[in-house]
Amino acid sequence: MNDRKIYILVVDDEHSILKMLKLRLERSGYVVDIASNGKKAIAMIDENYYDVILTDIKMPEFSGEQILRHVKLINNDTLPVIGMSGTPWLLEQNDYDAILSKPCTTKELISAINQIFK
Repeated sequence: MNDRKIYILVVDDEHSILKMLKLRLERSGYVVDIASNGKKAIAMIDENYYDVILTDIKMPEFSGEQILRHVKLINNDTLPVIGMSGTPWLLEQNDYDAILSKPCTTKELISAINQIFK
């Protein structure tokens, strides 16, 4: 990977998970924004540049699936979306660029992001 900063939006309705993921990713050299719900995430995606979206799949109001559909419609499949789920085995048919099990290790998180940019 080159020296260009990677911009990530992390979306989760659990504040503690948002803080933990932001800290892990920033320590690994990424630039991270956070959104506590899907509605905020969609507004941020429409207003800012991101290299990848990392989203919880099950959230009230706007789910990760709705965020995924919005991103794919607006960004024409060019913006990668990684879904996070406590039940990833239920997501056999999906359009996410990667699926992470919640909780995941920092190594798994970074590996999923790096795979997207290979």
